[in-house]
Amino acid sequence: MAKIADFSPLLFAIILFAVTACCADDFADDTIELDKIDDSVKALLQEHARSSNSSLKWGPYRPNLYFGVRPRGFPDSFLSGLIWYNVDDYSRVNQMRHSCEQGDDIKGFNWEIYDPRIGGRQVIHDSTHNVDITTEFVKDGPNWAVRVKGVPTGGPDTHTAIVFYYGVGGLSSSKRLNQYSTKGYDEDVVLKGYNANLGNFRIKITRGPDTNRGPDEDHVISFSRSPQNTHVTGLTVNPELLWRAQDFYVQNLDKQIKGVQEIYRNGNLPEAKHLFQISDNEQDGNLYFVQRNFKGAFEFDVLFQSEDEEFTVDKFTSLIEETVEEFDSRFAEILVPQEPFTTEKDLEFSKALLSNLLGGIGYFHGKSLVDRSEAAYDDEESEEFWVNRGAEAVEEAPSSELFTAIPSRAFFPRGFYWDEGFHLVPIIEWDPDLAIEIIKSWFNLINEDGWIAREQILGLEARSKVPGEFQTQYPTFANPPTLVFAIAQLVDKIENGLSETLQGIPLSELGQQSFFGLDRERDQIRNAHLKSPELASTALKELYPKLVKHFEWFRRTQSADIRGWYSSTSPRPASWKEGYRWRGRTPNHCLTSGLDDYPRAQPPHPAEMHVDLVAWIAEMANALSKIAKFVGAPDSEVLRYEKIIEDIKGNLDFLHWNDEAGAYCDLGWDVENDERKHECHVGYVSLIPFALGLTPTDKVGQIVNTIRDPEGLWSAYGIRSLSKKDAFFGQGENYWRGSVWININYMILKSLTEYYLNPQLPLRDKDLIADTYKNLRINLVTTVRREWDRTGFAWEQYEQGNGQAKGVKQFLGWTSLVTVIMSMPETLPQE
Repeated sequence: MAKIADFSPLLFAIILFAVTACCADDFADDTIELDKIDDSVKALLQEHARSSNSSLKWGPYRPNLYFGVRPRGFPDSFLSGLIWYNVDDYSRVNQMRHSCEQGDDIKGFNWEIYDPRIGGRQVIHDSTHNVDITTEFVKDGPNWAVRVKGVPTGGPDTHTAIVFYYGVGGLSSSKRLNQYSTKGYDEDVVLKGYNANLGNFRIKITRGPDTNRGPDEDHVISFSRSPQNTHVTGLTVNPELLWRAQDFYVQNLDKQIKGVQEIYRNGNLPEAKHLFQISDNEQDGNLYFVQRNFKGAFEFDVLFQSEDEEFTVDKFTSLIEETVEEFDSRFAEILVPQEPFTTEKDLEFSKALLSNLLGGIGYFHGKSLVDRSEAAYDDEESEEFWVNRGAEAVEEAPSSELFTAIPSRAFFPRGFYWDEGFHLVPIIEWDPDLAIEIIKSWFNLINEDGWIAREQILGLEARSKVPGEFQTQYPTFANPPTLVFAIAQLVDKIENGLSETLQGIPLSELGQQSFFGLDRERDQIRNAHLKSPELASTALKELYPKLVKHFEWFRRTQSADIRGWYSSTSPRPASWKEGYRWRGRTPNHCLTSGLDDYPRAQPPHPAEMHVDLVAWIAEMANALSKIAKFVGAPDSEVLRYEKIIEDIKGNLDFLHWNDEAGAYCDLGWDVENDERKHECHVGYVSLIPFALGLTPTDKVGQIVNTIRDPEGLWSAYGIRSLSKKDAFFGQGENYWRGSVWININYMILKSLTEYYLNPQLPLRDKDLIADTYKNLRINLVTTVRREWDRTGFAWEQYEQGNGQAKGVKQFLGWTSLVTVIMSMPETLPQE
């Protein structure tokens, strides 16, 4: 594949900073000096940033909520959300909906279509409250709107209380424009606000169509207000606690109910449909609740518009139609399912998987908890590797921000380092520029040593969803660096895109300011780095030094002492350096590996070397090699990465391969005999080198045969995480001890296609690989699809014996990789 330097010498006349260093560390110290950029390139970068930021500014970036809008990049400016509950009786107010919860009796809350640059449609099936709620969200420049529709499932007389709220923080103000009324409002409610970062804005909450009905007009005398009307309450609260809007709503409602109880001290309280309705006040504040209680089906709109913009209901309606058309058209070009998954239902399923991944993208901001003590991990030879430093060692890190997809809105609404690389695989296909924004956001978190925390729990709202024992992050603890897995894919896509763009097109016509001038020309924004060498070069040059620093942090903090523990043994390893072990290991868990309870050596020992980690280091070197070639780094750097990869391949064979097991194995230490030993547990850990393309040709067939063993790893639902033959299979927590996980299955499926293309592979192995690929693809898609139809959700993992859902629901998340799997060809070509 040609690299960017091959296309035109003109390109390097506009390189944004000089490459003068001769080694990785020196090159990593370079920075982009904006004052030295050519004016035309500077204009291009500014115009692209404006267009991209405009299209991504607003979104449902509070994915922990069933629906909540906030802007990206302005943490103290604005947030909003929806609250609802059934009011046919008194009991269900205690189960009101706001934040997504694993235990909610919801039969699905899924985006049917969603694109972060335009919007989409979400449907929520709420069994407890007898209502199906649809949210249709679209954006138009600085404006956005959501249409909320409800269809009762408990009969036409079902009563639903629904609340829209918004809060403004920082330097801001907000007030209502309607004249205050104790009876509520029988018209649209209009509020006006200001925030220093957003400027002046208006929010209109429409009354909706004439078919909207409220509760019948009984008991109204007791309240001097109409249950048919919209009611508004304004509050002034601590701006840092705006995220606790539900708590403030409940407190306000409770205060009102106690007042009603005083009136009805002799009993005969009003029915719930009248009682559970906020009272109007004329107070202005920084948090507003707007509530309607509906009878039967309902619909209303919330329109946000900047001061100088006109955003009408009619325009909103037309944008909803355009959004659906644009999404469907783009999906048909990029991720269309292949045989045998070509029915309309298959298409809807695939769209929903992608949409829910994209709809789970959030913007997070705040402080995290970090233990910066020098000895958060103890290297002494003992069974307890974990050292409890105590609360005195934990501190709040400075505020930071992250733009990221999340594993699960209900259970893991925060950034996870090792999940994110898998999230990015379909995102790169759908919107490469969005993927770059997410990658940049993650690498902006890097500290001076090159560390990025494996869990990003930023701010009080995110922290409220995490058990205390998991909140603290440790600067010596890593996670599988899957971001580089995605970065390597991204570089390939950029090179392919530039190769196509530059054929027959003068470079001078690329990257002009007008190229990105129209916000509605979103395909140009999504693929800008595939079309413009200047943008691609800038992005990768900014990323490269951070990735180098991160790579060196990995190699330094996770290194194993090969010479100290293994120098007296033979054969001699290919390298004394390329051996690694996960820090943070405990007797029963290796959370830092991502494969939490996967069996490792017992008892833990500092001589351990972990086969999955050394393979991931090779993948990091592979990604760095690709970027180094792209950005024109010195040849010595490229050669260094290639040498590391070759050394790791050598050590995998010399140190980690076990002939008897026919698998790569961890290394442990036999204390009794004072010698190294293989710790062989055939499963995902032993397959990581194969899944990352590090297995030599002579071992490929053997490993594929191991995968295909139905008494070992192969099941009708996907590859098991641990062999049925292993003593630990299905034992203990049984988390990564047999269940089928989509992320590793995807890696293996992808690697099968790459090994198949190796011309040195024997024909018999090619036939085996082709058959394995075909059947594995079908098994994975069928499993996830069947449970989606049965439960309404994608799941974290699947039971190896019957394919049923396990773990966390609404895991989209790496389970959304099924969208990519469906778009892969049905079969590999036979020679």
